[in-house]
Amino acid sequence: MVRRVFLSFLLATACSAPALAADQPPPPQGEVRLQADRLAHDQKDDVIRADGNVELLWSGMRLYADMAAYLRGEGVVKALGGVKILRDGDVLTGDSATLQVGPRTGTVENGHLFVKKNNLHLRGGAIEKTGEQDYRVRQGSITTCDAEKPAWKFVLDDLKVTMDDFATGRNAYFYLGETPVFWLPYIVFPVLTERQSGFFFPRFGNSSKKGVFLDIPYYWAISPSSDATFDLDLQSKRGVGVGAEYRYLSANGGHGMNRAYLIYDTQQDRFRGDLGVKQQLNFSADTYWRADANLTLDRDYYRDYGEASGEYNRQFLGTTAFLSHRSESLLVTGGVDFIDDLDAANNRATLQKLPFLSLTGTGAPVGSTPLYVSFDSSIVQMEREVGGSGQRFSLTPRLTYALQAGDVLAGRLWGGYGQRLYHATAATGADGWHGQGAAEGGIALRTELARTYPISAGEMGAFRHHVVPEVTYEFREKRDESGLPFFDFDDRPTTGQVVTLSLYNLVTGKITGNDGVRYRDLLRLTVSQGYQLSGERRDLLVLADDGHPFADTRLKAELFPLPPLRLLTDLRISPYTGSLTNASLGVDGGGPKGNSLGLSWHHAQGRLDYLEGRFSYVDLQPFSFSAMGRYSFDKPGFLETLYSIDYKHQCWSFNVTYRDRPDNKELTFGFTLAGLGPIGPLRAF
Repeated sequence: MVRRVFLSFLLATACSAPALAADQPPPPQGEVRLQADRLAHDQKDDVIRADGNVELLWSGMRLYADMAAYLRGEGVVKALGGVKILRDGDVLTGDSATLQVGPRTGTVENGHLFVKKNNLHLRGGAIEKTGEQDYRVRQGSITTCDAEKPAWKFVLDDLKVTMDDFATGRNAYFYLGETPVFWLPYIVFPVLTERQSGFFFPRFGNSSKKGVFLDIPYYWAISPSSDATFDLDLQSKRGVGVGAEYRYLSANGGHGMNRAYLIYDTQQDRFRGDLGVKQQLNFSADTYWRADANLTLDRDYYRDYGEASGEYNRQFLGTTAFLSHRSESLLVTGGVDFIDDLDAANNRATLQKLPFLSLTGTGAPVGSTPLYVSFDSSIVQMEREVGGSGQRFSLTPRLTYALQAGDVLAGRLWGGYGQRLYHATAATGADGWHGQGAAEGGIALRTELARTYPISAGEMGAFRHHVVPEVTYEFREKRDESGLPFFDFDDRPTTGQVVTLSLYNLVTGKITGNDGVRYRDLLRLTVSQGYQLSGERRDLLVLADDGHPFADTRLKAELFPLPPLRLLTDLRISPYTGSLTNASLGVDGGGPKGNSLGLSWHHAQGRLDYLEGRFSYVDLQPFSFSAMGRYSFDKPGFLETLYSIDYKHQCWSFNVTYRDRPDNKELTFGFTLAGLGPIGPLRAF
């Protein structure tokens, strides 16, 4: 019936017909609609001929041409002159076309296919549509560049493309502009923006340690929630290395990453490499597993192969894994801690906790009283080949009384007893069973003051100053612990009485703008001072002087002068000499476009003294720049510098990175073709 109505329309039409509206809905499946300036029907051959502004609609496709003939019996459309075919944003143009209406296949001569989804351009002497998502291009090219003369392209004798899958071709020449750069007998690459398995473009460069190197990565999209990368690492001075990294997402917000690298170092005539495992599994909201395991085949591996900033001179390599379960007032954690001291000749004297188990009572009320009971307890197996091993059990119950005097004064009063029990080997200096306990306690009192000040500074109409002064008294009973084993400083807690005064300040601004009223913190500042009434002090960062009762004055602050800018300080100043004993000073900031700046100074008297800075600038498009450096004042000299320049074109990007370390100079080049890279974001279940 549709065919007869359509035919009647064609026979009754005048020499000209109005053009179809661009937003006209597609005809029903199997129906063809044709309009043009002039239409004629050859009844003998059942051919409908169209001339001038031809427009043809069928099965979700729209064709424009100067002339066309529809062979109804064969279901074939032949178009000539300015041929353009549109479907779902994709555009196929050419000089002429022969199309099968039913299967929607055919050939376009001197064609150009634009695929909107991944900005893909195919050009060729003939583009043949062989299936629903399949094309074949003879004597053609492929690129993701929009320009008539693209910045890059692959030119091939025979190219086969399956949308949302792969493009394959033979006898391929890669062009930069109009210049051929290299030849490949066969290529395979993905042609979609979703994650897809395939090769990355190689990284290459030169290093004083590695020599000339070439890294060829392959990406495997295993599933919507997992993927992997494999690397072939060719180094002229070191040999051939292989690497692998597996990443996954799991239910309940879990995720993980496993990686490994192995190389036979021809310079040292041995295998070298490392292994890393990171896991976060949530069995429920209250039960979870965490693991961060790191192992290496030799102690100097990172000095030669460390890639990340600060990795080449790392001192320790740690492995931690634990399982935790928490309830309303209880936390249970069991796991292992393993440390590899890379600066030591071997790891025989390094203390390991294999395993440990802790049980913590976070606080439960005692009936309807203002009293709370809490406790800390742990069992640790201490292991090492040299220096002795053993077990340590500790239990510290506490009773806390909450203090409240109206809205003026608040605080807490607590007391407890810390008991430790050991079983150790003779190498620790304390063979057999030993135990010791000591009383501890304290009181803390605080009050809060606040005042709002009206001001007129741009959009800021007021600021609020919130002050919290607090005084704390703590004591721990001194007992003779000379006969106890010593594994770590938890075996020798400090004793005596300490009074600490602190003053916390918070300044918050009230800002009124077009988007309404909002509040922003401007300053957080804490000043604290401790006084040793009796006993001894310990500071693991700097030398503590028991002869001076005043502890270092500590000043910790965060200043936010502008929304993207933060200044921070953490200073310890000797009240006797006025000198800095420990300091961390820094400034960092950044904008939404990606510009960032960071500078920090780290100082510990007699231990370390270095400056670290980083910088990135992206506003000079198409270029972006970044730099990083660490300078040591106590060495002195640069520990590491890194400079990187990126050039981003519409369809490709190029990166140059130069890294300078005391024993290694490295220049790396990276090249990316936009739209053909296989990586996309992981999708959760």
